[in-house]
Amino acid sequence: MKTNLIAKLVFAAACFATCCLSVQAQIPGLYITEVNPSGSGNLNYAADWFELTNTSASVISLVGWKMDDNSNSFGSAVGLRGVTSINPGQSIIFFEGNATGTTDATIAAAFNSAWGTSLVFGSTIGAYGGSGVGLSSSGDAVNIYDAGGALRANVSFGAATSLVSFDNTALLNNTSITQLSVAGTNGAFLSSINEIGSPGYAAIPEPSTYALMLGLGALGVAAFRRKRAQAA
Repeated sequence: MKTNLIAKLVFAAACFATCCLSVQAQIPGLYITEVNPSGSGNLNYAADWFELTNTSASVISLVGWKMDDNSNSFGSAVGLRGVTSINPGQSIIFFEGNATGTTDATIAAAFNSAWGTSLVFGSTIGAYGGSGVGLSSSGDAVNIYDAGGALRANVSFGAATSLVSFDNTALLNNTSITQLSVAGTNGAFLSSINEIGSPGYAAIPEPSTYALMLGLGALGVAAFRRKRAQAA
């Protein structure tokens, strides 16, 4: 009876651990992990931007997706462009260009020069632009909608601090963010134009980490079972 009880407890614990890790690895997660509404005020790339991070274990298509500011309306949102999908664990920067995209290449080059991240970004830097979606440095919001108009991520923020981005590696959603980027924390650093942020990098566990944890957990349970069997 005692042996059967222990076996049942071990089995239940293994199932619980496996289920928990599987849920963590499978729940879709898309977050706005950084926002710089004061970027348009610098004399270099002169564009506001936000960072979108995929914490799920699946590629998420961004085809037909849009963004809006604090008007909070899919009807007034503008399209995301330049990137069609976001991979698991990936962070992508979207900056504000004009409505037609004719300024995108110039802004992207200046942005990469300022942050020294051209090798990191490659083609994984996107843009948006159009009437009424400028991010106000006095307070605003970023809303991300999928192609069907469903809200997939949202943050709001108060007055910006010049040359410092808002850091949301805490993965807050549908709420106001207040944490400012600090050089040396969560991947943030001082750019060549003295801005502080971590564009393209969000200090969060990648989905592969969950898979590794699940594998180690399964090995541990198997070893425990072998040990118990030998002892019996």
